[in-house]
Parts: sequence; C-alpha cells; structure tokens
Amino acid sequence: MKFNVMIMSGSEDGTTLTYDSTQGDGQQTDNTWQISIGRKEENDLCLRNDTYVSRYHAKIIFKDNRLWLQDCDSTNGTFIENEHDFFDDHPIKGTISIAENQLFRIGRTWLRIQVIE
Repeated sequence: MKFNVMIMSGSEDGTTLTYDSTQGDGQQTDNTWQISIGRKEENDLCLRNDTYVSRYHAKIIFKDNRLWLQDCDSTNGTFIENEHDFFDDHPIKGTISIAENQLFRIGRTWLRIQVIE
C-alpha cells in the first residue's frame, strides 16, 4: 500500500508526503498498517506548526482494503468532509471510513489522501 497525504491549508499548504508500507513507513501488523498524525516529532506525519493539533492527534489506518481515520482523543477534534460537500462542524468519534480524496481536518489543517497504484 502506498499513498500521498496532501496538506491543503496552513503554513505547509501544498506539501505532499508519500507513505509506503513496503518501505517501513508507519506501523504494520499482520493485517493493518497505520500512520500517526500529531504535533510531536515522533509522529509519522508531524504538523508542528498548527497549535490546535494534539501531540498524538489521529491515525490513518489501512485495513481490509479500506482507509480509516481515527481520532486519538485529541483536544480539538478531527473533522471530515461529509457526503453533502458541506464541512461537518462536529468532530468524528472513534474510527470512521474515509474515501480517497475526501478532505479531513486535523487541528486547523485540512488534508487529503491519494492512493498510489
């Protein structure tokens, strides 16, 4: 599995980061691969310039051939673009499915995932 995460807002707007499970990125178990997101340097995707991002904020998970977004009990929540093209004003709870190219927000930073085939 390989995908890009594009930062769509904030001080790192336009940055594209590539993650590849075959290259040892993230954490891998038998049937799950995950990328951690947060303000601390040890996260796979570090958003150090967004003060609304928790130290360990969220995870992108690839499991059962699907992408999932999990909030890790962050202070300011994790948000996702809903199916009506309006931005939901309520944070997600737990883990939810996320589609490729669907926008999501960590702190005040909007991001998007693009799978690389």
